[in-house]
Amino acid sequence: MPTVGELKQEAQLGALESALHAAVRDYKAELTADEQKAKAKEKAFNEQEVDLLDDDDLDSLHMQRLQELKLEAQRRDEQKRLGHGQYRLVAEPEFLKEVTGSENVVCHFFCDDFIRCKIVDKHLGAIARKYVEAKFIRVSAPDAPFFVQKLKIKVLPCIVMFKGGIAIDRVVGFEELGGVDDFEQIKLEKRLASKAMIQYKNDDSSDDEEDEVKQKSKIRGGALYSGSKYSKKYSGDDSDEEW
Repeated sequence: MPTVGELKQEAQLGALESALHAAVRDYKAELTADEQKAKAKEKAFNEQEVDLLDDDDLDSLHMQRLQELKLEAQRRDEQKRLGHGQYRLVAEPEFLKEVTGSENVVCHFFCDDFIRCKIVDKHLGAIARKYVEAKFIRVSAPDAPFFVQKLKIKVLPCIVMFKGGIAIDRVVGFEELGGVDDFEQIKLEKRLASKAMIQYKNDDSSDDEEDEVKQKSKIRGGALYSGSKYSKKYSGDDSDEEW
């Protein structure tokens, strides 16, 4: 027969067990309540999203975006009409009209006899197709003596940047582009972007392809131009061409 002490201990154990069962039950109930609250919040959020999709403000934003795209398309069409997106040869009589007809104009003064001018043509042709926000043109220096003298062009190739019809900067020869004939096109893009001629885009399409000419000239990278006659002088590892 159990003693009084044993009965008392058994009663205490029973009470403790009941308390543990109650705690477990309450804990499960609390978890269930939290799950229900989370589901209710998720449902309310989803319903709110549906409400937003049906909101008039969303239609307004959609129409605004369509209008922006339409204006952008119209702007690009106008730029193409003005000769943007291509690299064109311009004669001296058309020069003023071209440089004043667009806000940003990049003009390459060249001579067909100069190899470095052909290298510039290659890069500017690719850049013109990539950056339609600027107009890119080329002018034969021997055929435009008035503007060559007016702009004080003495070394070719010479890339002159115009903003609002005013010459604001120029790239003479290849000195700023690394001083070598096989410079990376990205250098020229960044140089033009530094004067807000273009909005520089950093992608693989701007990487320079291999040039046919692999001359490693460390001179200024241009040909001296005097506007009258043409001759070649060879010195060092490459030639420097004078007019």
